[in-house]
Amino acid sequence: MLINLNSLRQLTLTCLLASTFYSNACTTIFANATPNRLLVARTMDLYTSDMPLIVAEPRGVEHNGEAGKNSLHWRSKYGTVMVTALHTNAVTDGINEKGLAVHLLYLENTKYPNYNNNLPKISNGMWGKYILDNFATVNEALAGTKNLEIVATEVQGKKWPLHLTIEDATGDSAVIEFIDGKMNVYHGPQYQVVTNEPAYNIQLANLKNYQGFGGTRPLPGDAAPINRFVRAATYLKTLPKPGDFNQSISDILSVIRSAMVPFGAVYTYENKKELAWPTQWISIADLTNKTYYFHSTSNPNVIWIALDKVNFALGAPTLTIDPLQAHKADIVKKLRPAFDL
Repeated sequence: MLINLNSLRQLTLTCLLASTFYSNACTTIFANATPNRLLVARTMDLYTSDMPLIVAEPRGVEHNGEAGKNSLHWRSKYGTVMVTALHTNAVTDGINEKGLAVHLLYLENTKYPNYNNNLPKISNGMWGKYILDNFATVNEALAGTKNLEIVATEVQGKKWPLHLTIEDATGDSAVIEFIDGKMNVYHGPQYQVVTNEPAYNIQLANLKNYQGFGGTRPLPGDAAPINRFVRAATYLKTLPKPGDFNQSISDILSVIRSAMVPFGAVYTYENKKELAWPTQWISIADLTNKTYYFHSTSNPNVIWIALDKVNFALGAPTLTIDPLQAHKADIVKKLRPAFDL
């Protein structure tokens, strides 16, 4: 896919807005209590549309880390269905044919390390893409990315501070963030909820203050990331055992919707009063059945792609679709070659 200059201008606008408004963007939840019904849901919360495209890419496609000199180069091992942002190659969300999923979320206090310059480099916008292309499990992904230099994407002087979550079809998960120049990895199936700032260890400690997690505080209702974390963790914990897989989808939708940020919402946490970033879309990655669901807040319909219906063979075309258009249900047959857009 070629980078669109208008998209870069839009990204510049978004970056400028990011320095103006409090960046409380995105929530991820992993329902992994039932081994044969593994579902990950996320919200994309952003001040303006990220102009998402859903892309289905086959095996054997060449990529680079888009980080300048000494960028990493690779050829994809697995077929993927992913979401790109602003008509660039940056991947914010996706699942591969092995049932591995990744999600990039904003984390304001991210600080990447001062690396050894001999390490291969990769833009944080391509970080998730590299994982989807090359690994089948969380263990593989952690081992295969620990010696990479992660470089923040920069436009007009604004660098995107991002952390990443990974989940796989065994129920394993990991959260990777960079705080004070150090990589912190939280690895294990117990790490089911992620939002944004503050750092993940603070989020986990704060959760213990609330009912159901050892504390006495009631459920918070604010749009702040630290409160969305508590709300999502609480509702995920109290989900009943589903009767069937359709019920599982409905259940995780009910939880992720509790963490959505309405348009026009005001952020009021700790006596701050600023415009919050609204939810632009929701995704669900079904790691068991290898299906990717997408729901735009501008369209009432949930759409999906079953990965076993996509041709991921070597030499097959890369296909794409604009999910913000009026689609519904299974959209596999509506996918078109990427160069048509």
